[in-house]
Amino acid sequence: MIEGFEEYTAELTDKEIPICNRIAAGLKNRIGKENAITNLEIRQRLSKEGMIVSDAGVRKIVEYIRQNNIVPKVCSTSKGYFVAKNNEELSAWIKSMKQRIGAMQCTLHSVIKGTDIKDF
Repeated sequence: MIEGFEEYTAELTDKEIPICNRIAAGLKNRIGKENAITNLEIRQRLSKEGMIVSDAGVRKIVEYIRQNNIVPKVCSTSKGYFVAKNNEELSAWIKSMKQRIGAMQCTLHSVIKGTDIKDF
């Protein structure tokens, strides 16, 4: 669990487990970035099935699916979520993740430099 983001990083609730199963089942059919599905589309489809989940809730569940390898190679771009159909798509997603991590580290270091707090 991440401090300050407990609602989004806590274990799945009993209510979220069937939603997770449904999202995982749907993602298995989204092979290749050309078949990506957006967060909004996921929520709209779930809503039609009586499953209500927030934007952040979808992100939390997709992260759970990734971290537990429920659906291998789940990637995302600004176009939505999909399963990598080849190593090229997977490598592009990994590169993007590393770049985002790097940008967050730069921001963190800049903020730390501007403080006198030493116990991080």
